[in-house]
Parts: sequence; C-alpha cells; structure tokens
Amino acid sequence: MANFDNLPDSRQSLLGYDHEGDEVWLIRGISQKQYTCPGCYGDVEIGEDHVIAQTVHRLGGTEHRHWHRGCALRTLAPALRRLKAVNAKESGRAQLERRGKRPAGKRGRRAPRR
Repeated sequence: MANFDNLPDSRQSLLGYDHEGDEVWLIRGISQKQYTCPGCYGDVEIGEDHVIAQTVHRLGGTEHRHWHRGCALRTLAPALRRLKAVNAKESGRAQLERRGKRPAGKRGRRAPRR
C-alpha cells in the first residue's frame, strides 16, 4: 500500500475489488456539502479533500460513500483485492453509473455484427 500513499489525486484514482467481486473506485473529491465518514463517523466538512468510494456492483447498480482520506487508506484500501492506479478520466461519475447499468458479463463486449 506504500506506493499508493498519495492516491487518489487529481490525475489518478484507485480501482480494486471487494470480497464479493464488485468494483470499488477510490476517487479524489472536494466536498460540496457535509458528509459523515463511514470509517470514523466523523464529519467530512465542506471544502475538505476526501475520498469517494464508488462501488459498481457485478449485478448492476452503483453506490458511493464519502470517506476521510486517512480513513479510506487505513481501513478501506487494505480490504480491496488487485488494487491498481488508473487514469482519473476513467472514473468519472457518468462513466461509472453507465457501467453500473450493465451486468458484469456484458461490460466491454460489443454487439455481434449482422
């Protein structure tokens, strides 16, 4: 985990898989309103740099939670498998929500030509 200490940042996000096989994207965010961190139950204040954990479920659908950066890197990231850095452009909200609308077996496959 040492090589991911400063991630996610404005250029790179982290992608990993949870124990159920769902994709978990760790994305840098600046809070627009106050959130409660699920790691420590403390407040993520307005304007604070934090981590958004966006889960894309294998069966479809997405959900997200707002974490303090330290809580996410200390608690959430070690529980993820195959954690890797990816370009932040791949982790846009609209892109992840589109991924969540298709079950895992259908992602990345094109329709057959007729």
